[in-house]
Amino acid sequence: MKKVLSMLKPHRRNLILSIIFATVNTVMQLFIPMYTKDILAEGILKYDMERLWELCLIMLGFSVLGIITSIANTYFSTKTSVGYSITLRNYIFDKVSRLSHSDIEKIGVASLVTRTTNDVRQVHDVVLSTLKSLVPVPIMLVGGLVLAFDINPELARLSLWSIPILAVIAVILIAIVVPIFTKVQKLVDKLNQIMREKISGIRVIRAFNKTEYEDERFTKVNLDLTGISLKVNRIMSALLPVITILLYSLVCYIIYRCIMAANELDIVTQHDEILETIPSMTAFITFFTMVIGAVTSIVSIVVSIPRASVSGKRIKVIMEAVSEVVPPENPVAPKEEDKGKLEFRDVSFRYKPQIKEEKKKRFSPKKKMPAKEPKAPFELKNVSFSSKPGETTAIIGITGSGKTTLCNLIPRLYDVTEGEVRLAGVNIKDIAPEEIGERIAFIPQQAFLFSGTIADNIRFGKRDATDAEIWKALEIAQAKSFVADMPDGINSFVSQAGKNFSGGQKQRLAIARAIVKGAEIIVFDDSFSALDLATDARLRASLRENLTDANIIIVAQRVGTVLNADRIIVLDGGEVVGQGTHKELLRTCETYREIVVTQLSEEALEEVENDE
Repeated sequence: MKKVLSMLKPHRRNLILSIIFATVNTVMQLFIPMYTKDILAEGILKYDMERLWELCLIMLGFSVLGIITSIANTYFSTKTSVGYSITLRNYIFDKVSRLSHSDIEKIGVASLVTRTTNDVRQVHDVVLSTLKSLVPVPIMLVGGLVLAFDINPELARLSLWSIPILAVIAVILIAIVVPIFTKVQKLVDKLNQIMREKISGIRVIRAFNKTEYEDERFTKVNLDLTGISLKVNRIMSALLPVITILLYSLVCYIIYRCIMAANELDIVTQHDEILETIPSMTAFITFFTMVIGAVTSIVSIVVSIPRASVSGKRIKVIMEAVSEVVPPENPVAPKEEDKGKLEFRDVSFRYKPQIKEEKKKRFSPKKKMPAKEPKAPFELKNVSFSSKPGETTAIIGITGSGKTTLCNLIPRLYDVTEGEVRLAGVNIKDIAPEEIGERIAFIPQQAFLFSGTIADNIRFGKRDATDAEIWKALEIAQAKSFVADMPDGINSFVSQAGKNFSGGQKQRLAIARAIVKGAEIIVFDDSFSALDLATDARLRASLRENLTDANIIIVAQRVGTVLNADRIIVLDGGEVVGQGTHKELLRTCETYREIVVTQLSEEALEEVENDE
């Protein structure tokens, strides 16, 4: 929690003001019972109206000051807690945006969403309640006990027995609820995951008639969450009645002792002494009630801390996560003479095995030391090639050959395991991430659009792009025609993830977004897969005509998409089994010939052989 609470530093001013007002408010509350006692003893019992009015006015002043300081305390404590949750949420959002793909996959998207929203809310609620009680409760507890001892030491000592009893109750309760809270948070993650999957895959679910199955899956987790939440709420709800019964039983006993003491006095001869005990006992009971309230607040806070602690630990995992892709401490500027050049030098890559964060360290049975985690097989092995501006390099291979993995290494979404990727003559690990982002435009397999307008999405590539630049990019990407047909043109609405566009339209808009960026290197990771052959051909021709200075990398499974590339790299099992032009590879690479035959038939081979 220390790391999580460190986010309070920017809000120290409001925190200090909250503490000051809370302290003043508590002191005011302690004065009121004392003046109540004096009003009864000096004003009412002695029939001194002048003194009565004087004391009433003083108590009124303390009450008004108490109200003002209470409002101020609530204002500044709320401002502190809300500001803190904003700071924490912004920090987590920024940290998540800087995590590598493998880090995000390890924690899980649904869990990240829950931690950024629900877990932050849990911590916020406890911080708010703690801020309101941090200073007042100890002052109220100590001040109430001191003043109670001053009035009647014997009864005050009796009241002290309630504190260890409540402490034991709190410890037992915490031991019970902490594991339950952990289960609750995991079930919330699972519920969010199922909901997210159902919304994202609603078409697939309906197509396979699995709506009922998904409903049952959601209902099961929902019922599990409901059951365990009810269990923890029953335990928590039993706390206050137990404390109330315990403490007010003591109040009844104190009143009983007072009555018994009064019965021992003679009502005729010791009438004045009996009356004099009334103000003292009134003040004592008031102070003891304050002590009861303070102890109850402490127990409530202590009991609420476990849930916040669970949330805090989950947030801490994100805060302390060290991205596998580490920015260089002393970035090196790319060489201008090698601008737009990309080179792979003996690159090998393997994914790190996914280990759940909750999983404990495994230990070797023979040696008391952590056992080595199994290594995943290489996805890429000894890949070498280079490309430069004005060239189109195509990468082709069967499914699972490592094409997308290779693409992910170009913008440094992952770090290579062996070898190096060089951008503009410099190892990409030595270049600042911002510099890499400026020089490379990346279009992933699954085109993603943000909610907003078409113009907003295109300007994601270049923030200050003019309308003319946007239309030009749309024209190159073969998207101008369908955008122009829309009522609002580039200002047409885009729903979340671009659900109101077809797959081909989304791909073309994503390509336009990359084009308007004007990057030196543009990577198309199977970004033409949803296009028909005619549109595919027009788009490739448009790219060759308009992006003459760009270094274009195209990943594809269709031979027709790579036919005219300056260089075709053939991958099989993560290894380069062929490099060259289409005609060269037909002669020298059996894997490429097989791909061509399956797609273009034997006639294509004969045509090439005849041409040669």
